[in-house]
Amino acid sequence: MLSPSFKQLLAFFPFLFLFSIVRRRNAQKNANPHGLPYPPGPKPLPVLGNLFDLARENESQAYLRLAHKYGDLVFLTVLGKNVLFVNSFKTANDLFEKRSSNYSDRAESQMVNLMGWDWSFGHMRYGDRWRSHRRMFHQYFQQSVAHTHWPVQRREVHTLLRRLLDSPQNLINHLRYNAAAVIMGVVYGITVAPENDRYITIAEKALEGMSKAANPGEFLVDIIPILRYIPEWVPGAGFQRKAREWREAVIEMRDAPYAVVQTALKEGKATPSFVTKMISELETQQNSEIQLEILKGCAGLAYAAGAESTVSMLSSFILAIVTHPEVQVKGQREIDGVVGRERLPDFSDRPFLPYITAIVKGVLRHVLFNYLSLPAYAFPRWNPVAPLGLPHMVTQDDEYNGYFIPAGTVVVGNTWAILHDPETFPEPTRFNPDRFMDTDLDGQQFSPMDPLSSAFGYGRRICPGRYMAEAQVWLSVACMLSAFHISPGVERMGMPIKTTPAFSSGLICHPLPFDFSITPRGDYVKTLLEESKLEH
Repeated sequence: MLSPSFKQLLAFFPFLFLFSIVRRRNAQKNANPHGLPYPPGPKPLPVLGNLFDLARENESQAYLRLAHKYGDLVFLTVLGKNVLFVNSFKTANDLFEKRSSNYSDRAESQMVNLMGWDWSFGHMRYGDRWRSHRRMFHQYFQQSVAHTHWPVQRREVHTLLRRLLDSPQNLINHLRYNAAAVIMGVVYGITVAPENDRYITIAEKALEGMSKAANPGEFLVDIIPILRYIPEWVPGAGFQRKAREWREAVIEMRDAPYAVVQTALKEGKATPSFVTKMISELETQQNSEIQLEILKGCAGLAYAAGAESTVSMLSSFILAIVTHPEVQVKGQREIDGVVGRERLPDFSDRPFLPYITAIVKGVLRHVLFNYLSLPAYAFPRWNPVAPLGLPHMVTQDDEYNGYFIPAGTVVVGNTWAILHDPETFPEPTRFNPDRFMDTDLDGQQFSPMDPLSSAFGYGRRICPGRYMAEAQVWLSVACMLSAFHISPGVERMGMPIKTTPAFSSGLICHPLPFDFSITPRGDYVKTLLEESKLEH
C-alpha cells in the first residue's frame, strides 16, 4: 500500500509539473527583452512540446531530416526544457569554439547520476572540478607524450594480427580484446585475459547504460527530474532497477583495476603506467587524497571513453575494405613500396604512408554509401562512431544570427550531419580516401578548424585521448593491410556475398554483422608475427 505522503506526492505532481513549466517560460520571456525569435524547429504541442519529435533510434538521421527542413539550427522544447541541434561545422565552430566559455557546460542527467557516473569528468559541469580532472588527464595523453604509448600499442597490434591469423572469424572479439589491452596496459599496466576478461565484461555492462542515457529523451526521469524519487518497485519505475544494475558495473569498472595497481605498488610488482606514474607524483603533494580520487576517476574514464570507439572504427575499416576493394589495392601498393614485406609498418613510416592516413580519415568520417535513388535519409548508410556525442549546455542567455538561445539549453552537435555536409565534403555519399590526399597528413592531430575534428567532439570538451586513439587506429589499419587480404564472404557456390553497410544506433555505433574473409598475404606473414612475438 502506498504511504499517505507518497499518495499526496502523486496527487500534487501534475500541478507542480505545470507550475514549473509556466515558471520556466516566464523566466525565459523576461530574459529575452528584445523579443528575438528562437531558432527554427517543429511546432511544439501544448505542455508536451516536441516530446514526440525526439528520436528513439537512428537519432542522427532523424535530426538530419529536421535540418533539411529547418536549417543549421533546429530548436526543440520538451516539457519546458530546450534542446538545440547544430547541423553544420560553421555553426558548431561559432558556438563551441568561439563562444566556448558559454557552450562548454553539461546538462545534469538524472539517469547518469543514478547510474553512478558522477565521478566522470566527461559528464561534469563546467567549472573548477572539471578543470582539475581534465588537467590531470591531459598531462599523460597530450600530443607531446603520445609516443610513450607506442610500445604498448605496437605490442597489442601485433597480438591482434596473430589472433586474426589463427581465427579471423572471431574478428569482433579480437578487436574488443585489442582495444581493452591497449587501454588497460597504458592506463593501469594490467594485462587482460585472452578470453572472458573481467574488466572487459564489467566495462561493457557499464557502457551499455551510458549508450542508452546519452540519447535525449530515452529516460523520462531526465525530462521530469522529480521521478528520481520514485522507488524501484513502483510500476513504471523500471529505470530505477536498470540504474541500480548499471551502477554496480560502473563503480566496479572504476575501482577494481585501480585497486589492483595499488596492491601491485605495495608489493613492488607494478608495471609502469599512467596510474603508477601519477600515484608516485601525488603521494608527496598536499591534498593527495583528493588528487588520488581525481586520478581514479580519470583512469576509469579512459576505458569508458576509448574502448568502444576503437572497436567501432576498426570494424568499420574492415567493412569499408570489403565494400571497396580498390582502396585495399591502393593501400597495399603504398605499404609494399615503402615498407616492403620484410617487416611490419611502424609509427616511423607514417609520414611516408599518406594514403593509409587518408584511409583512416575516411573511416573516421564514415561516409554514406548509396545504391538507391532515394532521399539522403533513406540510404543504406555509414555512421560516424559517435553520431551525436554528449550534449553541451548553454551557461548564459545568448544571441546568434538573430536568434535567442536561452541559458540552460542543451546543445547537441550532429556529427553525422556535419561530416556529410556536401559543401565541406563533395560527394558525401562516397567512401573516397583520395579526398584527404591534398590535406596535411603527416600530423597526428586534427585542427579545430578541420571539420574532421568534429569526430572527436567540440571546443573545450573535445576528446582529450584523441591522439592515443587515432594512433592506435592508424597502426592497426597499416598492419592489417600489410599482413592480410580482406574480402567479402562467399556463398556455398563460391560467389561473393554482396554487403550493404548498416549500423546500430546509440552513443557509439557499430556495423551490423556482415560476411567477410581475412587471409594472410603470404607465408612471410606468419614468420613476421612469430619474430614480433619474440621481440615483445
